[in-house]
Amino acid sequence: MNALNKLLVGSLSLALGCAVLSAKAEEKTLKLYNWADYFAEDTLTRFTQETGIKVIYDVMDSSETLEAKMMSGHSGYDLIFPGDTVAERLMRAGALQKLDKSKLEHLDDIEPGLQALQTKYPYSRHAVVPYTWGSIGLTYNVEMINQRMPNAPTNSLDLLFKPELAAKFADCGISMIDSPDEVLAVVLNYLGHEPRSGKAEDLAEATALLKSIKPYIRKFQSQPVTQLVNGDICLSLGYSGDMTQAQRSADAAGKKVQFAYRIPREGSTIWMDTMAIPKDAQHPEYAYALINFIMRPQNMADISSFTGYPTSSAKARPLVAEDMRGNPDIYVDEATYARLIPGKDIPQRDMRARMRAWTAFKTAQH
Repeated sequence: MNALNKLLVGSLSLALGCAVLSAKAEEKTLKLYNWADYFAEDTLTRFTQETGIKVIYDVMDSSETLEAKMMSGHSGYDLIFPGDTVAERLMRAGALQKLDKSKLEHLDDIEPGLQALQTKYPYSRHAVVPYTWGSIGLTYNVEMINQRMPNAPTNSLDLLFKPELAAKFADCGISMIDSPDEVLAVVLNYLGHEPRSGKAEDLAEATALLKSIKPYIRKFQSQPVTQLVNGDICLSLGYSGDMTQAQRSADAAGKKVQFAYRIPREGSTIWMDTMAIPKDAQHPEYAYALINFIMRPQNMADISSFTGYPTSSAKARPLVAEDMRGNPDIYVDEATYARLIPGKDIPQRDMRARMRAWTAFKTAQH
C-alpha cells in the first residue's frame, strides 16, 4: 500500500472512530428512580420510541432509601418520584430543583382539588408535579359486613373506632395499616384534634382509643389484598388502592365476592406521589420531556387503570377504567377533596412523641 492509500485509510478510520464516539456521546439517556410497576406496561417503551430517550429505571425499595440518596447528593438521577412529605424535606434541604412552569405542558390539567391541596406544602409545591394519589379509608367485604351488621355505618370511622361496633367484625378479621403517622392523623382528626399533633394530651387520647379496639384487630399490615381475597379479613383501614386490587384479584380467580371502599365522612389523610427533578440532575431537559409525556391524558389514564390509583389529571378521568372512575371514593368530588388532610413535614420532637404513642399502643396487652 502506497503512502497516499495509507493516508486515506488512516483518515477514514479516524473519521469512523470519531463518528462512533460522537454517536455514543449523543445517546440520550434518562435515569429514573420510582417504585416497581408504577407505570402502565408500555409507558416508558412508547416514550423512548417517540423521543429517542432511553430510560434507565431503578426501582425504589423505600422512601427512606430515596431520601438518603438525595440528601447525600450526586445520585445520578434525572427524575424521581418522592411522596409528598419526602418532597417537602428534600426541597427544604435544597435537594430538588424549582420547576420551570414554562417547560411543563399539562399543569392546568391537574385536578382542582389537588391543586388546592398542593398549596398546603410550603416547600415542595414549586418543585413537584403530582403523579398518583390516594387516601386512607375503609375497605371491606360487603357480604361479610352486612351479615354481621345490616346498615352498618361504612362511611364512618365509627365502624372501626367504636369498640362495640368493631367487636361485631372481630370474627371475620380486622386489619389496620402499619403506619403510625397516617393512623394517628386519622384518629386525632376523628377526635377533633390537630391531625399532626405531638401534644402529650392529644396523643394520650388517641392511644386510649386505639387500645380500646386492639383486641379486635387481627393484623397490622400495609398490603392486605391477599387476606381480603382469601377471606381472612373483612374490614381494613388502609390505602384506597387496596379495594381495586383486591376486587381485580378476586375476579381473576373467579371468586364471587364484592369489596367496597369508603373515605370516612369525618375526613382522612391523603398521600401524593410526585415527580421531581434533583438539584444536580444531569439531564433535566429529558426529565421535563418525560413529565410532559406522562401527563398526557391518555397516558395518565392508562397508568391509573394499570396501577389501581387515581392520577392527578382531570382530563384523564373520563378515560380511566370504569371500576375506578365510577367510584366516588376513588375519583372524588370537590366536597370530598375538602375532607382530605394533606401530609406535613413534622418536627422531629413531635415525630418521636407520635412514635412513642404508636409503640405504646402496639405493645399494649389486651
